[in-house]
Amino acid sequence: MRIRVIALALALGLTLTACGGRPSRRGQASFWKEAAGAEGDEILLTIGGRPQQTWQYGFWLGRVCEALQAEYESAHLTLDWAAPVDGGTLADYARDQALADTALYAQVEALAEEAGCSLTAEDEAELSALWLQRCADAGGEEALLSELARHGLDRERACALTRVGQLYRKLCALVRSGESALSPDAAALEDFARERGLLRLDRILVSGPDRDAARERAEALFARLNGAQDAGALFSALAAEGDDPAGPRTVRALDLDPALAEAARALEPGQMSGILETAEGFSILLRLAAEEDALLDDWLDDQLQRRAEDAAVELTEAYRRIDPARFAAALQKAREDSSGT
Repeated sequence: MRIRVIALALALGLTLTACGGRPSRRGQASFWKEAAGAEGDEILLTIGGRPQQTWQYGFWLGRVCEALQAEYESAHLTLDWAAPVDGGTLADYARDQALADTALYAQVEALAEEAGCSLTAEDEAELSALWLQRCADAGGEEALLSELARHGLDRERACALTRVGQLYRKLCALVRSGESALSPDAAALEDFARERGLLRLDRILVSGPDRDAARERAEALFARLNGAQDAGALFSALAAEGDDPAGPRTVRALDLDPALAEAARALEPGQMSGILETAEGFSILLRLAAEEDALLDDWLDDQLQRRAEDAAVELTEAYRRIDPARFAAALQKAREDSSGT
């Protein structure tokens, strides 16, 4: 699973949970024995020298299993964990994805320690306030604890996930500050953007069923831009009125239509393309200067991903015995039990 998906998972950690007070372990011991054949706090593997307990890996395995089940259900297919996929089975894929997620979380903690980045009293107070808010939103603490149980979590372990999510945000702020050894210099950041093919663009798109009319409209807009005193301001206004609702954004060249990607790469910030025809319609591109904060976030994500991929991983026999099919069934049972069905 790539880093951006994990970043969203970190955000979920803050949305779903927060912490403070005495944890509740109701039913968790039996859940982990049933799901993973191991105690929740048993060391399951080590990543870069950092021990990972069953529940830490199991949280990510549960998310992967749930995502696969949802995809198969939406496609009206029967999920077969023994089905062959890319050099293994679907069960192997689930285990590997969960391992990648666990490694990435471990690297957030490791990098935060190296950078001297830790949670302050203010951060802890914010998380405690969030816990109270989530309790209120869920209809009370018992209801929220029941929701956590559906993810194989209790309050204490949910707090641990939330704290890592907060550390990730603090690392982002540290990198953005430019005052940390973590922060890349301008040349390194430019090299990173070029290597990743990251481009910030705005686009005027003219589409429609009448191809000739769309072409004429695009030509008229291009003529207006060429005669404008402030072409940038006019471009923004015309783009907002056009058929591309996304607005200015950072994209990877690989995600663009090849004709658009080739033209975009050739532009310098502030430069405008000619009229480009694709199946989607007629486009005029404006290359924008990169948003430094967003680019720095991408750079940090890439560093974490590289660290996770390079970290030495030691697996226990307990890890090798984990069966995603058994795990998914136990997770489904926990959801049903928590909802009283």
